[in-house]
Amino acid sequence: MTLRSRLAGLDGPNQRALPVGEFLHPIPLAALLLLIANDWWLKPSAWAPPVVTGKLSDFAGLLFFPLLLTAIGDCAALGLHRLGVPIDFTLRRYKAAMAIVLTGLVFSLVKLSPVCNQVMLEGIGALGLRPRIVLDATDLLALPMLGFAWLVARAEIARIPLGRIELIESHHRRTGVGVGTLLDDTVTAGANPAHISELTEAFDEYLKSPNERTAKTIRRALALVRDLSLPGR
Repeated sequence: MTLRSRLAGLDGPNQRALPVGEFLHPIPLAALLLLIANDWWLKPSAWAPPVVTGKLSDFAGLLFFPLLLTAIGDCAALGLHRLGVPIDFTLRRYKAAMAIVLTGLVFSLVKLSPVCNQVMLEGIGALGLRPRIVLDATDLLALPMLGFAWLVARAEIARIPLGRIELIESHHRRTGVGVGTLLDDTVTAGANPAHISELTEAFDEYLKSPNERTAKTIRRALALVRDLSLPGR
């Protein structure tokens, strides 16, 4: 079992997983670990000039933070969904775009505006933390890292984002409708159309006749989309 599966759970027919796949991708996790190591060990040890360690934190933070935002937002939406609110709790391109734009905007304001910088410091300070956020326009050189966050989010959508299987089953129970357009965005994000078509057909068959045979067909089609290997495939 992978770290992703251990933390988020396995998704599949009648299985539930937390919609946090984009944040559990190796790239944002590595960025988070780098930021922690930099802020807790590298900066205090003065292994490099502050301008270097400061930029390192900016680059790492801008890569993982938008993906953390979408993961937190979708987990909150999942909670509402399980309380009966008909809401999409899976990653979508518009959610990733909104998180990236918001992250970039707030980062820019905090680095350029003394007022925004002070507001941010006071807000974080209210949580009992004492960060050092420096006004420095050159920190905006880290903004292109948001592009890498977009690529990670796009890749998660293309591989069928965690939670989408549960969403399809829930949608069917509520409306009696099959997959419909619930997987269309995966093709736009780069998934193989033939594989998505196969998965859609398998899911529609499963929804009509849920049993181990049709569930196994979905798992194989899902593995094909995600380029995973299953025993006996």
